[in-house]
Amino acid sequence: MITMEFEEMKKIWDSQNNEMLFAINEEALHKRVKSKKKAANRVINTTEIGLIIVNSITSIVMFADAIIDKEGFWDYAGAAAMFCTVLYLLFIRRKRRMAENRFDRSLLGELDHAITSAKATLRIASTMVWWYFVPIGFFLLGKMAWNGASIESWLLIIGALVLAFSLVLWENKRCHIPRVNHLLTLKKKLLEQE
Repeated sequence: MITMEFEEMKKIWDSQNNEMLFAINEEALHKRVKSKKKAANRVINTTEIGLIIVNSITSIVMFADAIIDKEGFWDYAGAAAMFCTVLYLLFIRRKRRMAENRFDRSLLGELDHAITSAKATLRIASTMVWWYFVPIGFFLLGKMAWNGASIESWLLIIGALVLAFSLVLWENKRCHIPRVNHLLTLKKKLLEQE
């Protein structure tokens, strides 16, 4: 993959030493890095906004359900926990967006920005496993144990939690971690060139 970034390189023949030298077409590379930064920003923005919307709707539905069905502690606690995830997502989004201003618009600055955005996506995905699925799993399973549930409900909820957990881990392994590693390798190669 890294070699693709350097396809824009031009061979220069050094006639005195009979060595091949390489020069980087910085403009083409800068455009490539900018496109990677935009892609990383698009992913993190989509992830954050999507989670905020889904969790907001879910918390509203859970509150409405708790009020309409006159349920007890579990429904209100679940709705409140879901609303807290919305507040947390808003907080980390605001913090991340404020930090974007610290990057300069040089080639390495744009690359650092792309790396930071890719790492933010990886961090959210990792956070989802431990601070989202685990508490929601405990909430759902606790509520089911408290109120009683059919074996089908238990299998459905446990299956859904295992599937969601597995998909997030798979996404991290197949998408986010390789993207971060790719960008870090590119940065290392650029620093070696200097």
